[in-house]
Amino acid sequence: MNNKLKIIVISIFILLLTGCSGNYNLTINKDMSVNEELELSFDNNKDLYNKTLKIFENNNVDKNKYDVNISNGKVAIKYNEKFNSIEDYILNSKVYKQLFNEIQYNKTKSYIDLYVSDELKLKNNYNLISGSNLQDLDMIQVNITNPYKMIYTNAEIENNNTYTWTIKKNDQNKEIQMQFKHLLNEFPYRLVIVLSVIALVVIISGINILLKTRKRQSI
Repeated sequence: MNNKLKIIVISIFILLLTGCSGNYNLTINKDMSVNEELELSFDNNKDLYNKTLKIFENNNVDKNKYDVNISNGKVAIKYNEKFNSIEDYILNSKVYKQLFNEIQYNKTKSYIDLYVSDELKLKNNYNLISGSNLQDLDMIQVNITNPYKMIYTNAEIENNNTYTWTIKKNDQNKEIQMQFKHLLNEFPYRLVIVLSVIALVVIISGINILLKTRKRQSI
């Protein structure tokens, strides 16, 4: 599937014309799995709708993973993929590598670092294959949704747990930085239960001792 995804992404970018924009959405879930979503919108010139459909169909891509629509003279593409972990995403995703060479990743007992500092391929006439490049991609917005407590980020926009960076083709480079704790601050249900049981035992023991004491005093 990964090889097919690479073929798909490269083929789609070959079709792109001036005026293209997109959204790259990344969701880090509570179980540390990752959802990746690519959305592109561009003018419907030269039967791009049919050509785009053929890219997916010829590569036998599961229809549940993509959606191609045409509306008001625009072709809209949405592609979804899921990874078991952040490590799995960094190793096997082909989509982010169309913009950057690599994502720097560091994990300690306390936090996780995700860091990108690179010249953008979409402004460098970077050749995916002979005769194709990303220079016609005018703008792409990167959105990372992260439920974990953020220690530091250089996001341009923060909205609840979603962090956003806007990349334009004339940008010299783009830094994306995110450091976060990888333990959720959830309510400690187990600790509360344990403490409640201990408190109940202490109360019952106290009542029994009190009753025995009164009984002895009454004799």
